[in-house]
Amino acid sequence: MSDKRTYASLSFENDVFFKDDGLYSNGLFLTWGYNHVDALNSENLPYWIASLAQQTHLVSGENKKYSVSYGFGQVLQTAIDISVEELVKEDAPYVGLLAWEVNLLAYDDFVSDEVGLILGAVGPMAGGEFVQSFVHDLTGSKQPKGWDNQINNEFTFRLQARRTWRLYQADFSSDLLNTQFDFLTGVDGGLGNLRSDVATGVGFRFGQQLDKNFGSATVFPVQKFNGMNYSPYGWYFFANVSASYVANDIFINGNTFHDSHSVEFIHTQVAFSTGIMANIYDFSILYTLLRISDEYEGQAEASRFGSIAITYHF
Repeated sequence: MSDKRTYASLSFENDVFFKDDGLYSNGLFLTWGYNHVDALNSENLPYWIASLAQQTHLVSGENKKYSVSYGFGQVLQTAIDISVEELVKEDAPYVGLLAWEVNLLAYDDFVSDEVGLILGAVGPMAGGEFVQSFVHDLTGSKQPKGWDNQINNEFTFRLQARRTWRLYQADFSSDLLNTQFDFLTGVDGGLGNLRSDVATGVGFRFGQQLDKNFGSATVFPVQKFNGMNYSPYGWYFFANVSASYVANDIFINGNTFHDSHSVEFIHTQVAFSTGIMANIYDFSILYTLLRISDEYEGQAEASRFGSIAITYHF
């Protein structure tokens, strides 16, 4: 019998965690989903998603647990100096992205497989200028003046897949505290006009009840909740490093089918992330700091930002 649990998560990404206000500026995401799903079929998924899931490797494993999540959010990127109205050719373009995604996860105690689809739109239709101007009005921050230079409207997509292995684990017991350590590695890739890339990474976690939280673990920069056993008191620190080859990224290359501002792309990139995750009864809190190597030639400021996500398990 299924012990499926529903959850909802709100996450906020911003460079304000590093006291910056340029390049990657803001991301706000609402995610909801189900853990411990029995099968990836039309009883648990819309028919068209279930049909796609049946064509993937996720359904071929034995003794797997499944998770399904949906997300909706907005991402904003600005030039380094938002007070400049004219186009700054050496800076990355202004981009607003409005996106919906679905992620399907199959995992056991040692291997986690994820397949996802992102559909969205960039350009004025994504509402980036309105949202950033509105928020800066409320907070008394300086107004962004370069949104007239943002890339053009374009519908976007990305198909993505990821595998994570739990290669090593160890228990540390004492009179005061029982803790665990594990070592993870993974591969990741995606294809689409939003972004196409391949990546690999390694990471470690140290804390309590790591077994129950492995489904949500990843060695890649952006952390999120997706596959968890119920664990009201689990917590862990984590640190990851990953390397990727990026073929295209609309945030750097600009529009795919129209002329728009772009900068000279750096295809090979390295990312670091560290943070803490804690479960408190029905709530989970995830705090992450990220640092990414330069994404384009002549980049004046580092790509670094922080993320905080709060999840409630029903």
